[in-house]
Formats: sequence, C-alpha cells, structure tokens
Amino acid sequence: MSCRKTVLAFLAVLLLGFAGAAPAAEKTVGVVMSGDLARYQEAHRAFVTALARAGFDQGRVSIYVQAPNPDPMSWTNSVRKFVGVEADVIVAYGAPAALAALRETSTIPVVFTYVYDPQACGVKKRNSTGVSSKVPMLTLLKTLKSITPYSRLAVLYNPDEKDSAVQLDEIKKNAPGLGYQVLELGVKSAKEAKAKLASSNGQDAVYISCSAAVDRDSAGVIDVADRKKIPAVAQVSGLAEKGALLALSPSASEQGELAAALVARILKGERPGDMAIETSKKVDLVLNLKVANALGLKVPFDVLNVATKVIK
Repeated sequence: MSCRKTVLAFLAVLLLGFAGAAPAAEKTVGVVMSGDLARYQEAHRAFVTALARAGFDQGRVSIYVQAPNPDPMSWTNSVRKFVGVEADVIVAYGAPAALAALRETSTIPVVFTYVYDPQACGVKKRNSTGVSSKVPMLTLLKTLKSITPYSRLAVLYNPDEKDSAVQLDEIKKNAPGLGYQVLELGVKSAKEAKAKLASSNGQDAVYISCSAAVDRDSAGVIDVADRKKIPAVAQVSGLAEKGALLALSPSASEQGELAAALVARILKGERPGDMAIETSKKVDLVLNLKVANALGLKVPFDVLNVATKVIK
C-alpha cells in the first residue's frame, strides 16, 4: 500500500471512528463545515446524494468530514489534514473554511458553498470555484421597513468570518437610502452575541448575520431579541422557524446539489479555475406571523402574498 493510501486509511479511522479502514476508493473528498450547523448538515446530505447520482458513490469516492469550531486555528487545522493527505478535492462550507483552504493549498481544487458574495469574500482563485449563497439584502431590509419603521438596526457579526463582515458592509451601504443607522455588534461567539445584544440600547431591530459562531445558538440570540421586544431578521435558513420575524435565504439542499455538480466535473478532469460560480435559484422568504403578532406588528398584505412560507 502506498504512503498516501496508508495515511488515508488512518484518516478514515481518525475521522469516522471505524474499527478498521475499508480499501481506499478511487478519489478522496475532504469536507470542512464550520460549526456543524443545521443548514450545513442539510446541504451536505444533498451533496452526498447528488454526487452519487453523478456517478461518484461511496465505491468511487471516500468523503471525510471535519466540523471544526468556528475560529481561525480550527479552520486551518482541519484543512491541513486534507492537504497533508493530498485529497483530490476540498469542499468548504462557508467563507472562513474556504479562505483557510486557499491559504493552505494552491494546487488542490477547492469547491466552496454557502459563501455570501464569493467575489467580495475573495474566494474565487485559480484552484477554486463554488456556490454563492447571496440573496437580495435590499429586499429583506425593505420588507422589514414595510412591517416596522425601524431607524436603528443592530448587526450581529463576526469580524473573523469574512462573509459575515461582508453582510455588515452591505447593510451599511443601504443605510442612507432606507433611513436607518447601524449599530455594529462585533462578536466571536454566541455567548458574546447574547450578552452584547442584551446590554445594547436604542436599536429597534436586529440583523443576525451568517456567522457560524453566532448561529451555534441563534435560538438563544433570538430569545434575547424577544425579551427586548425587537424583531430579528436574517439571511440564514431556519431562523424564522426559531423565532426571527423574517428570513430570506437560499435553499440549503440546492447549495449542496450545486456543489456536488462542480465536484463531479472536477473529478472528471475539469479545472476549477475555468468553472463559473453557481448562484442560488431557489430562495425562500419566510415570515413568522406569530412573532409579528406578539410584537404588535401589522404585516402588509403584499408581504404575506410574496412570502414562500408563513408561520402562523
């Protein structure tokens, strides 16, 4: 057995906890999903299924998953494991994992998914391609304005997570046109997010960014917003179900399916640098009418009409 296959066999034991390693498949895909969030798990299930449909099932591809804590050292350490065994492709969920992969290798193909605005995040390189999770920020902010005339919007973001910071920048750019001020709440954990939101004053709405660190307890963050009697909005799937007033987000399953199609093309010999970034076609606007009623907010009929899901 070659040195690479020996290391891969060991990696299978290390990552998956098997008592013994199966024979090495033709190809190896290393997956890094920051924080092991529900939306990443849903996307990854769709990724595995779609990759098998494309001809790369478990017999042909070994898929190893790392779910590091959402911090720079953990992202880097996870990526280095896959670089060290010369994985055929590295799949990164979220901009931080993608950027860590691109810092560690310029030769192994990197396919990113769930990256908000890949160009602004700087993840499109010669050895990378992927899927954008960007959905219209202005649509979300205008929809919130039609429900409540907020004038000061708090933004929970993590400066260590590039896509989270990009969302903050976009909110600031839209502020003059929509007539609101931005209260920046930079945090690096959900615990810090809850504490900062609880102690802040003057905001009449809060935007929860796509930060993995914050989203690890997004329900707890939303509970704080409820106690302060302010609506929470996000561009993260599942948060309206957890109590946010509005969530405008891409389909998690589609994010995984599009990433699988790109990985399949690479495994068949295409170069990632020649492949365009894919964009979401399935976007959901979820309105939590129970939250609106609890906050005493009247939702216009046109918002009810355009919402793809209404929680009553």
